[in-house]
Amino acid sequence: MRHFKYIIPVIGLIIFIVGCADHIVSECEECNPIQNNTTLNTFSGIQTKLFDTTCALSGCHGSNATQANLLLTPGNSYPALVNQQGSIFPQFLRVKPGDSENSLLIKVLKGELSQMPPTGKLSDSIIDSVAMWIDNGAINN
Repeated sequence: MRHFKYIIPVIGLIIFIVGCADHIVSECEECNPIQNNTTLNTFSGIQTKLFDTTCALSGCHGSNATQANLLLTPGNSYPALVNQQGSIFPQFLRVKPGDSENSLLIKVLKGELSQMPPTGKLSDSIIDSVAMWIDNGAINN
């Protein structure tokens, strides 16, 4: 009988946790946008969920980037990538619409030529989503 006073609060806590489980998961996906890659098959999704959070940072591909270092900030990244010859690997276009396998962006994301981001390889599902955007014509949407 002495432990009876704890049963009601424990049951309430369990109901609260179970009821909020879906909401907690969706909030976590929003906090880590790269984990939720459903919008990475559009250029606007790639810009906001990949370039803005992982690439267009100070010292990398942000506002201080040089031509060779590639500026990946909003408004600059699409014209700097699509149908543009790579400066370090000039034998490849940075993004060759319809051909992700021969696009420099995919090669560096996969670590085939050099590794981008330098902090470590992105998940295969993220790279596959970017490749899908390229294979579908690399449209500025």
